[in-house]
Amino acid sequence: MAVGVIFLKPGENDTQDPHDSDEIYYILDGNGFLEINDESYRIKKGQIYFVAKDVPHHFYGNTKNLSVLYFFGGSSS
Repeated sequence: MAVGVIFLKPGENDTQDPHDSDEIYYILDGNGFLEINDESYRIKKGQIYFVAKDVPHHFYGNTKNLSVLYFFGGSSS
C-alpha cells in the first residue's frame, strides 16, 4: 500500500493519469470537484472517494487550497 498527499493551489492543474491499482481519496481541506470517468462530484472536507484502477479522474475547480490524502492498493503500490 502507498499513501501520500496531493496539494493543489487554486487554478493549478491536476495532471494525474489513470492508475494501475484502486485508489481511495480523503479530502483533508479545500473545495472544488473530482471528475471520475466523466462524472463530476462536488468535494468538501471530510469526504471519501473510491476510484477503481484504470479509470480516468482528476480534481479541478478549487477556489481554495486543496489537500487530499490518497491510498493506493494492489500490485503497483
